[in-house]
Amino acid sequence: MRTENINRKFKLHDERRIAAQLPEQLVGLDVVGFGKPDEFPGELLNYFGEFANGSIPPRSRIYRNAQPNLIDAWLLELLRGARIGDRFYLRTGLEYFPWADCRVLDHRWLESLRRVLGANQGYIAHDKSSAVMTLGTQYEVLGFVAGAGLPGAVDAGPAEEVPTRRIVHAPAVVAVHDLTPAAALAGTPDLAAAAAVPDLSIPQVTEVIPAPEPAVAPTPEPEAAAPRATEPVAAKSEAPADEAPTQLLTRIVEPAETD
Repeated sequence: MRTENINRKFKLHDERRIAAQLPEQLVGLDVVGFGKPDEFPGELLNYFGEFANGSIPPRSRIYRNAQPNLIDAWLLELLRGARIGDRFYLRTGLEYFPWADCRVLDHRWLESLRRVLGANQGYIAHDKSSAVMTLGTQYEVLGFVAGAGLPGAVDAGPAEEVPTRRIVHAPAVVAVHDLTPAAALAGTPDLAAAAAVPDLSIPQVTEVIPAPEPAVAPTPEPEAAAPRATEPVAAKSEAPADEAPTQLLTRIVEPAETD
């Protein structure tokens, strides 16, 4: 027990010396002080263990051998997504001085953090509501973000809006009650504009399909009347062939006898 206490005193002495040198090493950052673990929410501190064991998927990643300016821009995007500004708590890796209260002074702080801490860095927002961690692997640097009220890791793309709007046609979606065609197309400007200017290359429906007329139905009466008209003619033809000439001669001769 006594040996353990002596070792802890030596460790405290060493970490106090390292913490005192930290403001000189972190160029571009002002180390205001140090925070103790009990000053932070336990749930927020647990995020770092979940980041390390893979319980929380990384928000994004970047190649470890990428250009330094690209890595800096990537890190700034992570911090911006977690709403961490120019005042934050920086993870030091020390037991007695685990979190340094830092304020950004100029752009040199990003390069100094890479030089002093390497790829493994941890941040907590100054309002203690979110956390960010970068974890270096063999080929990549993984970025983790967690906290209350933060946006999701994957955002939907806006490129699907245009195809989706053009595929769904208004007549198939709108329930038709007393809507006029103009009212049915009012919700879709693209379809309404297309309906206002007809395409002359497409034949109209009224020209292809004629309107039905009553005369289409056949009437049998005129066809049946034709054989009936021939019946009287056939009756006259049955008379003797001499009657018609005799009567004609009589009518011609009678005026001659009166004279």
